[in-house]
Amino acid sequence: MRRLIRQGTTSTLGGLVALFILNSALTFQNRWPTVGVRWVPELSVELAALLLGLVLATSWRGPLGRGWRSAVLATFVVLTLGRYLDVTAPALMGRSIHLYWDSQHVPAVAALLLDRVAGWRVALGGVALLASLAALFAVLRWAVGAVIAALVRPLVRHAVGVLALTLLVLYGAGRLNPHLSTDTLFALPVTAMLAEQVEGVLAATVFRDDRWIAVQPPLPASNLGRMGRGDVFVIFFESQGALVFDDPRFAAPLAGDFAALERSLTDAGWRMASARVESSTFGGLSWLAHSSLLSGLRIADQGDYYDLLASSRPTLVSRFAAAGYRCVALMPGLRHAWPEGRFYGFDQILNAERLEYRGPAYGGWVIPDQYSLYRLDRTEVRLAGRPPLFVFFPTINSHAPFAPIPPYEADWNRFDTRLTASAAAGEVGLNERLDGAALAAAYVESVRYNLAVLGGYLRQHAPANALFVVLGDHQPPAIVGGREISWQVPVHVFSRDPGLIGAFQAVGFQVGMTPGPAALGGIGELGLLLLRVLNDPPSVIPHLGGGA
Repeated sequence: MRRLIRQGTTSTLGGLVALFILNSALTFQNRWPTVGVRWVPELSVELAALLLGLVLATSWRGPLGRGWRSAVLATFVVLTLGRYLDVTAPALMGRSIHLYWDSQHVPAVAALLLDRVAGWRVALGGVALLASLAALFAVLRWAVGAVIAALVRPLVRHAVGVLALTLLVLYGAGRLNPHLSTDTLFALPVTAMLAEQVEGVLAATVFRDDRWIAVQPPLPASNLGRMGRGDVFVIFFESQGALVFDDPRFAAPLAGDFAALERSLTDAGWRMASARVESSTFGGLSWLAHSSLLSGLRIADQGDYYDLLASSRPTLVSRFAAAGYRCVALMPGLRHAWPEGRFYGFDQILNAERLEYRGPAYGGWVIPDQYSLYRLDRTEVRLAGRPPLFVFFPTINSHAPFAPIPPYEADWNRFDTRLTASAAAGEVGLNERLDGAALAAAYVESVRYNLAVLGGYLRQHAPANALFVVLGDHQPPAIVGGREISWQVPVHVFSRDPGLIGAFQAVGFQVGMTPGPAALGGIGELGLLLLRVLNDPPSVIPHLGGGA
């Protein structure tokens, strides 16, 4: 008798531990800013539903066999991994994950983060990952088995059934009546995220409708007469979001750099104005922001991007080409075929191969942005008798993980000599410590490098009649700046023509390097604004609206 009592007590305690484990597997939260997790005192509605189903099945069929155990275990593995993605991806990237589109970029992102990491470290990390997954599987397998075994006992089964039904009623009542405030008791259901993923796959494949682009108003024609045949440079600073002005952690250490750049450029005869717009992406997928600007549309996911490339929509590039401009894409991060270049209408694409960089490699992107601008200047800008240039330049050195940063060469005329120098020290250091604090510090240095390169080129080499439009493509990943922040990015325009800067002021830009507090609109609308401001006489420019 005592043995039976001890066995029953042990079985009950094991069942309680198993329930705690299964509930924790579906309710944990991200430990920001890391890839780790933390326990939270919440309940899982999915666990309650599964328990009620197991109680009913056991009451009807008796002890459940191996097939039931395997099915329940598989369900829990899927839900647990789904939970990890659901809480980790937004915490690190700042946006929800879209498995159909985002999974395509996993190899490239992994290659970037593991760049120059020793092979033995990669192997050790792979073994540790496999061991963690095996341990997770083993723990879940034991917990599922323990719960199913405990449900054989009628008293336990009845208690678990009552508990599960009570929790489901409580959760449902909270959904129907928000005043009950049950949100703090229950974790967000993982099944909702999985359903969104299935819906996303169907929307991106079976139900995809690309006709939305055809009904959008086209980009306005523009004679670009305000430029007087001067060059136009559109430079995207990778990952430079509005937090460099809004978040004291970044604004304070960078305030002196922005102020120094403004003073030095003003002394050199340049004028500037700034604003902010809403990007169409957050924390990555830079080409969505690029294509939004160049198309005049909000391109918010990979499906929109493919729809755009399959369309015949005129682009900002084709509008400049129609006005007699030679259109050049300066793409130092490009190492593969880029059919998008033909769609946009570029005359020349200076990719990594064409830049002929032979210096030390700086991280996975290899080429310093300063060198890329230097090569552009010598191969395109300095040519005699050339047509005016439209230059599109997405920088790469401020891309995550934001290090190693190349040294800035103050004397651009000695840049060829600088290429023979050894690679920067500490090149692998950040890859050994991919945490939020290290990334934030590296991010600040990458912004400083961007500002140094821009200021140096404008002071020493930029054509006097050029217009520079310099903007961020998106905020940095949430592991750097946080998740609950805006999607805004700063936009700066530089010209030696006070009248041209005044035209940008008239549409909402603010004099100087610091933008105003409100966004003018979406990043796609910025291309439309540019064409209208540069038309002679200026086109009617409506108030910008919309956004991300």
